[in-house]
Amino acid sequence: MADYCSIERVKLRLNITSTSYDVLLNELIGSASRWVDRYCRLPEDGFAQGSTASRYYSEEDVSGQTLHLDMPLLSVSSITNGNGVAVTSGQYRLLPRNDAPYWRVLLLTGYAWQWSTDGEIEVAGVWGYSTAVPSPVQEATAMLAGWTFKRYQAALQDATVNVELGEISYSEAIPKQVRALLQPYVNLGRAV
Repeated sequence: MADYCSIERVKLRLNITSTSYDVLLNELIGSASRWVDRYCRLPEDGFAQGSTASRYYSEEDVSGQTLHLDMPLLSVSSITNGNGVAVTSGQYRLLPRNDAPYWRVLLLTGYAWQWSTDGEIEVAGVWGYSTAVPSPVQEATAMLAGWTFKRYQAALQDATVNVELGEISYSEAIPKQVRALLQPYVNLGRAV
């Protein structure tokens, strides 16, 4: 499992110079990285992807010549049509045309998606948003790990009181800055 930020990045933001919290911070960074995957609805390590996996699609995922993917695709190893026949790289285009991640597979003229009984289209490839963690994702992960660390230091309390001002402040479940940084990367489960 890949961590989306370094411990040095978190320690810098928390102004920590010693190594006394390193074990805890590394655990929080790992947890924050997995939370980012779930929040963005991506496969594990979706922002530092390097391994190949297969995903399967039915007739419901096809519109004309276009197969709509439910996850962002970085590269294709193979595509098998619903009738079990391989689709070669010369028979399709990945969309959007000029930039990964891809969200659709368009069969070229003269080819069609086909199914045998209970057949599925199999797309094998590298699934995720990127192979290198984008800067906003690194920062969101560092923020979340640092915020969680500070919550532990405050005994996980969700409210603070300022007696002089007569004010009670409640913390959010997840900081809005973290969600704002990640919003462009959230997989909505549809072709974009």
